Amino acid sequence: MSRPIVLITGASGHIGGWLTETLCLTGRVDVRPGIRKWSSGARLGRLPVEVVLCDVLDREQIIRALHGVDHVVHCAADGTEVIVRGTENMLDLSLRAGVTRFVHLSTTEVYGDCSGVVYETEPYRKTGSPYGDSKVKAEQLCWRYYRRGLPVSMLRPSIVYGPFGRAWTVDMAHKLGSGNWGAFKGCGDGICNLVYVADLVSAILLVLNSKRAIGEAFNIVGPETVTWNEYFQRFADAMGLGILPAMDPTGCKIRSSFVGPAKVLAKSILGLLGDPIQALYDQSSEARAAMRWLERKIRTTPTLKDLALYDRRARYATTKAREMLDYTPQVDVESGLRISVKWLEHQGLLL
Repeated sequence: MSRPIVLITGASGHIGGWLTETLCLTGRVDVRPGIRKWSSGARLGRLPVEVVLCDVLDREQIIRALHGVDHVVHCAADGTEVIVRGTENMLDLSLRAGVTRFVHLSTTEVYGDCSGVVYETEPYRKTGSPYGDSKVKAEQLCWRYYRRGLPVSMLRPSIVYGPFGRAWTVDMAHKLGSGNWGAFKGCGDGICNLVYVADLVSAILLVLNSKRAIGEAFNIVGPETVTWNEYFQRFADAMGLGILPAMDPTGCKIRSSFVGPAKVLAKSILGLLGDPIQALYDQSSEARAAMRWLERKIRTTPTLKDLALYDRRARYATTKAREMLDYTPQVDVESGLRISVKWLEHQGLLL
């Protein structure tokens, strides 16, 4: 009897890459990682798998990638168009191809800015965030295709960290090492719902193997509840940085209010004067150092949107995942951050 074929979209990304490696190691299925361009497949190239082009905005590529596929795990999420139109393409063509399981990777951001204990029955809240609002639209499309007969399951992970992760691992390490980051008094006491990437992958495997999961959505978070300030400090401890400075909330908010406009202004200037600026960057070491300093400063200063997230008091309940899937996250924050820092050191990614 042939093994089922699992197509993973966004397989060159953080979660898709981890899932590809894990499924490959289990040997129970044939893994078909889908990537948007060949240059992004270096991490997957060492695995004995059939890597395919699967730009979720290209229906012809999707049709070829879906040939003979039994299950789809949809991880691709690079921008609004990919999240919305790309998800609709995957749903439509998976239904036409007779896919027997479609697992969609969503996010707890579909709940918007809420507080208290949040269950899967909580209504969608659009906040104006391109990412969160796009994910709401993608989920609505998933439910529409579920009603049309596609066996859809939904996972809503929270803050996913771990090796190969960009936002909450690599970028956060750079912020902590920059000197612009610290404990945000009055802004960082919200709940940071961390989940280590391996625990999320284990939840995906449980959903793939559970008929009860069809037509259901599940919150996925880790085993510990910590505040954002605790996360920052534990990450700093793992990096050997010592006690983080206490950031004055008033001064921090004033600085943060300039970050968004500064990013927009910098992008506009580069669009208008890109060639002269590049020439100056290439020819002057002083200009190069100044530009790098400014870029680092903008990149490592929290925005007002960041501060609002760090103050959010929502805790995403995993009762449903525990009871229906037997989901039991294994990696505590200290262990997850220790592994993450070891990977950062190995990759030469610490400042």
